Amino acid sequence: MPSFGGGKKCARCGKSVYISEEVLAAGQSWHKRCFSCESCKKTLDTNTVSDKEGKIYCKACYGSLYGPTGYGYGGGAGALTSKD
Repeated sequence: MPSFGGGKKCARCGKSVYISEEVLAAGQSWHKRCFSCESCKKTLDTNTVSDKEGKIYCKACYGSLYGPTGYGYGGGAGALTSKD
C-alpha cells in the first residue's frame, strides 16, 4: 500500500508543507501562517526571527526571555548575566 504525505512537516502544526507555502528558518520548515512568534504570536519574516531550542520568537520577545540582565534590567551595576 502506498504511503502519502511523506513530505516536509511544519514545525508548529505538524502538517505537510508544500513548496509554495514553505518558510525555512531555524533548520525547519514552517507554513507561512504558522511562522509566528511563540510568545506574542506576531507574524515573522526571515529577518526578524530568533530561535531557541526549536521554537521561534520575534526579536523583542527573545530579548525579554533570553537576553541579558543587569543594570537597566532590574539587576545591580556591572552584573550582566544571561538567562538560560
